[in-house]
Amino acid sequence: MRTIFLPQAMGSDAAVTFSSGPGAPIFEPGPQTRIFRAPVRAIGVGTCDGVEVWGQVLDISLGGCRLKTDDPLTVGAELELRITIIGNDSRAVADVRGSVRSTSTDGGRPTYGIELVGADSEERRVLQWLYAQALR
Repeated sequence: MRTIFLPQAMGSDAAVTFSSGPGAPIFEPGPQTRIFRAPVRAIGVGTCDGVEVWGQVLDISLGGCRLKTDDPLTVGAELELRITIIGNDSRAVADVRGSVRSTSTDGGRPTYGIELVGADSEERRVLQWLYAQALR
């Protein structure tokens, strides 16, 4: 288990820590600490504004994923995805909802940052389960 110690506020004697483990996010250390993106072998199939979309999911975090696809998506578009993580001897499948937050390219193909949305406790549980499967 890796523990990250956050800098203390001026004049504060209380120490605050975050750690990894069941139910806790995993952080990448560095000047701008952020939630770890787990690289995966996965596919994403779904719909965006009524149009079918499919592509390769490159990584997954608790708050989103990166989708590499030739299908044109616009920032702000809402989508529903079925993400299938392909393991050596198993597959993990989850239906998620999200919105396109950013665009970039990877090897000449467009990639999109997708913010995954957990509107209720069941959807948040699915997102946590999906992230746990990506970390395996």
